[in-house]
Amino acid sequence: MTFYDNLNSALDYLEDHLEGELDYQALAHRAGVSLGTLQRIFPLFAGITLTDYIRRRRLTLAGKDLAQTDARVIDIAAKYGYDSAVAFSRAFHKFHGINPSAVKNTTVELKYYPKLVFSPPQLEPELDYEIVNLPALRLYGCNIQTDNRHIKHDAPQFYLDIEQQYPDLPHPDYGMINYLETRDSLESYEYWVLWQERHPDMQVYRVPASRWLKICIPSQEARAIQEMSDRFYEKFLPTCCYRLKPDPELEYYHDGVTDFLIPIY
Repeated sequence: MTFYDNLNSALDYLEDHLEGELDYQALAHRAGVSLGTLQRIFPLFAGITLTDYIRRRRLTLAGKDLAQTDARVIDIAAKYGYDSAVAFSRAFHKFHGINPSAVKNTTVELKYYPKLVFSPPQLEPELDYEIVNLPALRLYGCNIQTDNRHIKHDAPQFYLDIEQQYPDLPHPDYGMINYLETRDSLESYEYWVLWQERHPDMQVYRVPASRWLKICIPSQEARAIQEMSDRFYEKFLPTCCYRLKPDPELEYYHDGVTDFLIPIY
């Protein structure tokens, strides 16, 4: 199966499990990637986050159920994973522009968000890379929590904050994204800045020895790194033969360049 086949298989699984509690790990398994990777790449292909897609599909089906059945609002809310009728009504109104209790008494047209189907691009861009094996690293640094929607702003700002807070420290040796793969932290992860030399105010972080796919970026500017990251996940990953490990990905800054390091099996 291709990467796109796996993504579509994951969406088929999602459609079959929109009711009640969703097993996100099983969803990621169908996609053939870790949950953190799925959360990272989904907006690149769909234009919205995984959470927003699930919410829109559930609210689409909830509107259909309310319009075509005699089910109570509280039962529909529970069916589509909402803890209370109040939370469901708020989300329903935001999506459809009408309260769920008013659906049967109005002729307003409800919104419909369709199931997505992914298709591979016609052209596969070339990307220069190499495979390297690196020993375990013992690094020292600090982190912030961010997500897919804010990382492009949060990461550069974090570097500026670090420069002001620790003016005597050199530029960090590494940047790192550490995914938090728990049910309560969907689309949330830590962004770290790290040094090889110990600093008394910094936390220790151990990066395990691994095999890495390394892409050399001839810049240390945030925009260049972000553009390469997007290109890798959107264009290269779907067509390559490598499987990503659920370990942190690294940016190694040296000699005016950045090594973009993605852990692979």
